[in-house]
Amino acid sequence: MADVVVIGGGILGACTALHLREAGAGEVVLLERAGALGSETTAAGAGFVGYWAGELEAELAAYGMEFYARLQAESGDDLGVRRNGLLFPAISEAGQAMLQQEYERELSFAPEVELVDADAACVLAPILARATIHGGLFQPGAHQVDTRRVMAALARRLASAGVDVRCGTAADRVGIEGGRVVAVETGHGAIPTGIAINAAGAGAESLARRNGLRLGAVPLLESRFVTAPLADVGEAHPMLLFFERDLLYARPQSGGLLIGAIERSIGAHDRVPLDRPPPPAASLPQHALEGHERLARACADLMPVLADFRVADRASGLPTWTPDGRHILGAAPGIDGYFALAGDNESCVTHGPGLARLAAELVVHGSTEADIAAYRVGRFDDLSDAELQRAAEGQYLARHPPEDGSAPTPFGIEL
Repeated sequence: MADVVVIGGGILGACTALHLREAGAGEVVLLERAGALGSETTAAGAGFVGYWAGELEAELAAYGMEFYARLQAESGDDLGVRRNGLLFPAISEAGQAMLQQEYERELSFAPEVELVDADAACVLAPILARATIHGGLFQPGAHQVDTRRVMAALARRLASAGVDVRCGTAADRVGIEGGRVVAVETGHGAIPTGIAINAAGAGAESLARRNGLRLGAVPLLESRFVTAPLADVGEAHPMLLFFERDLLYARPQSGGLLIGAIERSIGAHDRVPLDRPPPPAASLPQHALEGHERLARACADLMPVLADFRVADRASGLPTWTPDGRHILGAAPGIDGYFALAGDNESCVTHGPGLARLAAELVVHGSTEADIAAYRVGRFDDLSDAELQRAAEGQYLARHPPEDGSAPTPFGIEL
């Protein structure tokens, strides 16, 4: 008998299980279908922790930074958590105008944000080619994390906290009787419980549908790679994100750069069915990686270290997107004891620990001080699957600037 069963062993589920135990939730069981925690989409995470969206999300981001720094300090190990800052370089006058708009937007919720000139941007990021840079926007407090090392530390914390972690155990469905959760059914038998938390990442939507629920969390393929060690890439180098080059991002990793980007279109190979469990990360297609590698080589004019790099590691995952760019968090309507935590909108590493804390508060105390009405479960019930898919993909694609000199609205969120 478990007091709470958390389904999903990525950053969302692992952090939720830990916060539940620390909040006094009783016996907590954590289920992960893969052989190890954080070995699917979380392992492919870029590890950028910054201010992306609005005021509530800024609170989540600040908590995430504090959580990772504390986890590293308490573990006594190097988890790759660095307060390196995040620089958005402008590579044209139109790009600098766009960053001016983004700067004014971020002033409303980011505690630290600076517009810098071209010389200052290149001092911050020595791998940039000065002749190509027109200025930049800098978040000095942004952190980078190594998701694989963080998950290994979380696994140790969960064990010491007394969470019953069961890897290699997939949840088939949540057992419901009389409108109440009574168990979580797995291939190894049912686990009696009165509370189930669906934090299954790319599988959250298909799991919910087995109980007649529709969350609105649409998985879409994302990929990143890591280069072999490169000259002049130090541990303290800031993270980089280029709005004008398909949001190509780069940060230090193992002496090289971890690199990814945003695709300009979405095809059938980027999608998975909403009503079936998603494929494991190891079987996802590689087309996006090939495109990202070509883009990175084409960016050697901006970062000369990319003129001749070798790829050391590749990874793909299935972050989930929602039609309105906001997360999904709360109790499922009509089922007592069923909670959902989904729709990361590719901000899972940044917002995951904060969302997990809110989920634990909802379960243990029945409420949270944060206003999470925008995250309400069931708000997409009136959308058809085609409308859901189209709107979620629109959120992904909306991160590209709509036109020269015009800043994108992150995740479609209007402040």
